[in-house]
Amino acid sequence: MRQFYILTLDPNFLSVVKWIKENKIEFDAHLNRTRFWIPEGEELMTFLLTWGHVCTPVDEKADLITGKRD
Repeated sequence: MRQFYILTLDPNFLSVVKWIKENKIEFDAHLNRTRFWIPEGEELMTFLLTWGHVCTPVDEKADLITGKRD
């Protein structure tokens, strides 16, 4: 699974959330962003081609407070 997020104030937010819901993607809604996980495969490729330029990947090894990797 690959993790991404989109900020709530992003102009594409509603379109991305619609795509997430239509494709039954696991997500966590937060006040300022929505995080979601996409399984490897065709669904990930479709996502990257459609929304990869809008959504930010999350590095599982990075400290979310400092942004530094372990």
